[in-house]
Amino acid sequence: MDRVAILCDKDRVLLREFSRKSLARVRGHPFLTTTLSFFPSYLERNVKKEVDKDQLIITEAATAFAAGRPACDLDLEDIFEKTRKIDAAFLDGLAIPAFSMTVRYSDFADIRIERIWRLARSVYALLGNWPERRSFHDAARGAYGRDDFLKILIEILHLYSLETRMLCDSLRSPFSKAIKEYAEMLLHAMEETHAELAALCTEQIYGPEARPCPNPI
Repeated sequence: MDRVAILCDKDRVLLREFSRKSLARVRGHPFLTTTLSFFPSYLERNVKKEVDKDQLIITEAATAFAAGRPACDLDLEDIFEKTRKIDAAFLDGLAIPAFSMTVRYSDFADIRIERIWRLARSVYALLGNWPERRSFHDAARGAYGRDDFLKILIEILHLYSLETRMLCDSLRSPFSKAIKEYAEMLLHAMEETHAELAALCTEQIYGPEARPCPNPI
């Protein structure tokens, strides 16, 4: 069983579903049907970039775990620099009319490093509670209680939202004002999606949340 591949696949599905649900909340807005009709294409490529970065983080953390290194010994700055190379490849392939981007890492370096740390720590928790021939769901239930699992998912998705907003702010275009307005709207949609998606994922692993029985009549 390739646990690292399973973790990467779970993360890919999560981020793509998060993007799909968030975009569904703003689909049909006039910014998309006129001025920013090409913007969803940018966002789709951005999701692919974020999936690639998360896979890098998961792999780095899993390699360190397998070598017996504690999570606190992870070189977060080194992983951060490696994620910048993925950003650079994304920017090199960005070919959207009237768009340019200068990424100001000073604006969100702390957010990304926090996201790296939380994701890497989760990898350690899951791998440390994953017996042979058991499922990802078994590992998640062994590593976290329901509330803790829900909390970590919301935290990771929230940090993802914040960084997406910062990247949108880095775009330079004749449509910068429209982009900023759309980015604000998208961030709001992403924030609304956090709890919904995290709760759905949690229910898939832990089952429906127990409800108190009504008082007998």
